[in-house]
Amino acid sequence: MKIIGVVVGKNKDTEYKHTKLIIKKLLEKGFKVMVKPGVSSCIELPVIESSTLFKDSEFIICVGGDGTFLNTARKAFTYKKPVLGINKGTVGFLAEVEISEIEMAIDSLVTGEYGIQSRMVLDVTVMRNGEKVYENIAINDAVITRMALSRILRLIVMIDDKYADSFSGDGVIISTPTGSTGYSLSAGGPIVQPDMRLVIVSPICPHILHSRSYIASDTKTVSVIIDDKSEIDAILTLDGQEGFTLELGDQIIVKASDESVYFASVKNMDFYDILRAKMHRTK
Repeated sequence: MKIIGVVVGKNKDTEYKHTKLIIKKLLEKGFKVMVKPGVSSCIELPVIESSTLFKDSEFIICVGGDGTFLNTARKAFTYKKPVLGINKGTVGFLAEVEISEIEMAIDSLVTGEYGIQSRMVLDVTVMRNGEKVYENIAINDAVITRMALSRILRLIVMIDDKYADSFSGDGVIISTPTGSTGYSLSAGGPIVQPDMRLVIVSPICPHILHSRSYIASDTKTVSVIIDDKSEIDAILTLDGQEGFTLELGDQIIVKASDESVYFASVKNMDFYDILRAKMHRTK
């Protein structure tokens, strides 16, 4: 590994204080560092600027919170590049390394003492009048919600074309195990080990008492139909990063992708160690 791409969330490391520290240590260890155009003038270090960073680098370090990490991982997914997150957010379930651990993390890269975890990804398609009008991927979740000030949303959920549930409410979250500690958790969904392969379906504020989250195998296809009796505006949001406006009668089809996204890990901690540490922080 020779070229490491460094991506930073500007709203998280506003003066590039920690980004500079990371890049300086990488350069001292003999790595070449690649950044996005316009960043080098802010950090004043000998780096390579590239508009094709995700293609040209061999490994990605992301500085920011979980939102920045997801945005970076979505782009890295295309080129199958592993991503290591440096947490500058709040909870940071995805950005593994804390600011105080930067030196340890870089030393681990030098010695090769790090792991690469493959995580499940969702393929998401929107069908409208029998035609495909949108497709993208989700690493955390695909969320179907009503727009602001709209009435409640009426949804029909199918699994492998078989009726599973229908309910009125604010929407539904279809999550990967990685996303089980995100929006799905706040909607009452289960916490799932991130290396598992399954799909979590969680209603958002359902207007019926019996509707709860449920889990489907990764071999199943989950379809959500916006009941055309609804009188609302709805939107599909992927990982909180990409949005697509939905229409009545649209069918949203979600299934496990054949490809994985790759997260790098430099800590010898299992998922439950991380979970306890992160959940405690939120108190």
